[in-house]
Amino acid sequence: MLDSKKNKTWAIDEKLCYNDELNKYGVNKLVKGFPIANKNLYERRSLECRINLKRRFFRVGTLPDYASVVEVENPNSIDPAGSYRFTLLGLNPKTKMTIFKLQKVKSFDALM
Repeated sequence: MLDSKKNKTWAIDEKLCYNDELNKYGVNKLVKGFPIANKNLYERRSLECRINLKRRFFRVGTLPDYASVVEVENPNSIDPAGSYRFTLLGLNPKTKMTIFKLQKVKSFDALM
């Protein structure tokens, strides 16, 4: 979400969110495979998220094989000059998330 809106609005209101249960928050344009939405909220899953503000690129794919990939529905909703905050939200008390790796890279490989 835009950093300037961090205390004023929910991240989902900006339509720049991936939601594991209901893909209606902006990152829902199917690029490859089947919709990623997961009906079993307790299933262990691994996702990769790629963001490039300059190119207005935001994509989420399943690991390890990128069998399913979704991207931002409206790339124009990304302001390349904006300052953003990456957030994670668990809506259930049993939700557990682990970030295995966080990297700043010069370019992405073509796998996803």
